[in-house]
Amino acid sequence: MRNARSLPRILWLGLALLTPPAALAHEGEVHDTPASAISAPARSDRTGFAAEGSLFQLVLLPQPPHSRLFLADAETNAPIIAATIDIEAGNWKGGARPTAEPGVYEVDWAPDGSVDLTLTISSDGKDDLVLLPVNGPAKIASGPKSEPRRASLPLMAAGGAGLAFLVGGIALARRRRSVLAGVAAAVILLGTGPAWAHGGEDHGGAPEAQTPAPVASGTPLVMAKGAQFLLGIRTVRVEAKEAADTVRVVGRVVPDPDGFARVQSSQPARVISDSAIPFPMSGRAVRRGQALMVLEPTLTSFERSDKRASLYRVESEIAIQERELARQEALAGVVPAKLPEQTRIRLEQLRKERVQIASTALGRDTLIAPVEGTITDVHVVPGEVVGTDKVLVEIVDPGRLRIDAVVHDLAMAERITSATAASRLIPDETFALTLLGVSPRVDPLDQGVHAQFAVSTAQARRLKLGMPVDVFLKTGTARLGLAVPREALADFGGRKVVFVRTAPERFEARVVRIGRIIGPQAEILEGVASGERVVVQGVEQIKAAR
Repeated sequence: MRNARSLPRILWLGLALLTPPAALAHEGEVHDTPASAISAPARSDRTGFAAEGSLFQLVLLPQPPHSRLFLADAETNAPIIAATIDIEAGNWKGGARPTAEPGVYEVDWAPDGSVDLTLTISSDGKDDLVLLPVNGPAKIASGPKSEPRRASLPLMAAGGAGLAFLVGGIALARRRRSVLAGVAAAVILLGTGPAWAHGGEDHGGAPEAQTPAPVASGTPLVMAKGAQFLLGIRTVRVEAKEAADTVRVVGRVVPDPDGFARVQSSQPARVISDSAIPFPMSGRAVRRGQALMVLEPTLTSFERSDKRASLYRVESEIAIQERELARQEALAGVVPAKLPEQTRIRLEQLRKERVQIASTALGRDTLIAPVEGTITDVHVVPGEVVGTDKVLVEIVDPGRLRIDAVVHDLAMAERITSATAASRLIPDETFALTLLGVSPRVDPLDQGVHAQFAVSTAQARRLKLGMPVDVFLKTGTARLGLAVPREALADFGGRKVVFVRTAPERFEARVVRIGRIIGPQAEILEGVASGERVVVQGVEQIKAAR
């Protein structure tokens, strides 16, 4: 009885083992290496046959029955306009005529096989001879597509027979109800179709963003000459260069003492608003000697009483002298002639003294502009009482400014020859500076010595008083072994790379090691060789194309 109960379990296990596999594999595909890991050059569909001479580079693009010829400078990659081109191709001789596109020419000839072209190029007094081999366009063969292997029908038939045998055994061992359950299970298992594995389709969800693999030195890139002209790709030759050894320090714009003034009061006074003299305001231009504002002296009661007593005394003496002069003139011929003249002189002196006391001590004072320029600051308002130490108005000549730079390296301060300045407030503009002098005193606030530079009048008007600037001090000349412009450097995968033009339509990404960076030049210690041409304009476009 026990063996009879164990028999169904054994039969169910055999049924599961005889079930055909549902996942079927196939050949013809490699699943261990992703396609993104294979480095292959990017290539445009419009590339042609290229050659390069000592002065020019050219690309021939056949478009039967004509051909297009792209002509560029070998050094800069700039398109050559209005060149004279003579062509020999076997028994055919002719020329190329320019088109409306810069650097693009049209030839009334197209190759029908392999042929060698001889081109004579003349432009702006430069002549070059270029040999261009033209071969038939290579055809890319397409490999056969692999088809998934189908399961063998005999194998499926054998599996079905085994299942029938198991179902019969189950019927003998168990009751009818169990037999029906076994038959149902067999039907379900037989109805499950195999899952065929194949390539070329993506059944997943949205593709996940893939992080680009780090660029490897020598990674190739092919770009058609027409695309280079359109993107404005330009190159320079890698070579040794001498650069001015510069050091950047901070500075600011300060006024020239000969064109700057701070106006103050000579005595305590009150600022008065006078309609005859407009109150000064920032930005107003003034002339030398122009009235700025009116002040009324502020005196104590004792000072005012003393000044009034002086005024009364002078006025009394004036009255006495006037009566004396009238008496002397009435006695003309009796008194000496010199007495009336002496009285007149004394009377004139007293009158001037009265005016002086009344206008300064008891009257109003007028402030005068000591220099010509523009008012930069007004520190008072009408009605304010000011002292002798109060700066009322500041005037500066906008054409006479200086740059004050702080230098913390005392040894370097002695080697300064000249400098340039730049400010983020005025982009894409530099200011040539002339060294006026370096202070021998260390400032106790910033712990540096101050160097002052003069700016030309034309450029000074672009600057503003107090503007922060970056001052690039030139302290000598440095020789760079191999140098490229800073704009040739690109960041790629956390490394610095440059793009080297190795052929008219071929570039390579080179990982470089940077040395010193002096001004606009960057020293290359490793990655490029002397004489190679690197891209300096259109770097981002080539980076995006890769």
